[in-house]
Amino acid sequence: MQKLTRENFDKARNFIITNGDEISCAWFNYHFVDNNVDVFMNVLAKYQHDCGGFGGLGYEFEYQGPCLKCTEIAIGYILGLNEKPSANHSVIQKMMVYILDQYIPEIGNWGEPFVPELNDYPHCSWSNYRGSTPPTMEDDEEKIKKYEANEKVCHAAFVALYSEIVPQALYSEIIKYPTQHILRYWDENSPEFNREIRDKAYPYDFEYALWFVQCLKDNAFADKLKAILSQNPTAAWELNFAKSNSDYVHLPCDFGVTSPDSFLYPVVKDLVDDSLTVRMNQQADDGHWPWGWSFGESDEMQRLQLKSNVIRAIDMLVKLKRFDRIES
Repeated sequence: MQKLTRENFDKARNFIITNGDEISCAWFNYHFVDNNVDVFMNVLAKYQHDCGGFGGLGYEFEYQGPCLKCTEIAIGYILGLNEKPSANHSVIQKMMVYILDQYIPEIGNWGEPFVPELNDYPHCSWSNYRGSTPPTMEDDEEKIKKYEANEKVCHAAFVALYSEIVPQALYSEIIKYPTQHILRYWDENSPEFNREIRDKAYPYDFEYALWFVQCLKDNAFADKLKAILSQNPTAAWELNFAKSNSDYVHLPCDFGVTSPDSFLYPVVKDLVDDSLTVRMNQQADDGHWPWGWSFGESDEMQRLQLKSNVIRAIDMLVKLKRFDRIES
């Protein structure tokens, strides 16, 4: 199995250290220097606002205030820790307050990941506040059928991970909608299976659902959902890997299977291993991994692109480490 050479690892490390901000360097240090959860959480706390939400963690916009998108990124960091912080940790406590405050019972979900103020700052065209108001849904059946996981079920994942600090009735309500949506509309063996709904979920809803199921504490129930997500995972990904050289596509190793511990890895092992080799060989001479397209030519867009390149480089190194694909 091909591995990243030490020379190319050093290139990536130097690129990250030279161009990274405090949180990026802290994430690199956690995985490759000290593995110290407390040190990393102390840095993450600097990006948390008084309301409990996070700002300044996104790479597609310069707005620094709190929003659900940056809070999602904070959740991703926490899920990526080898040892999760206690539910009593002040960051976790404040974060849960914010997440529950943003929950919209009338739709059984969260709303837009961005806030109106974001539009006043440089941002990518696909990361902007759209001003959409979620329509109130009449009953639970509608909330279940129309559930949107993309950029939202990650907050339900956090609720599941730290369920002990959530009121039981509210926890049950929040978890019900995504679990029932998957059980009833994604399962090919369900009488309510809807191929159009399921196929529309690929790749984004599907990949976010992978976050969710790993956080459920009821193992038997989680296994039911994992079996459903294992039915047709390749529909979420581009299997012509050559397209990733110049286009934005999701390969199996990108956002789906990012660790050999994933329940999906045995199902798609060869595809994941091969796509990881493809991604590894796309490394640029300066150590980063290109996205395959440009955010834009303006100075503002180039700043955002550089930040994204740093985050992508760290994510690649972490992924390669997990799969033992870096030379000793």
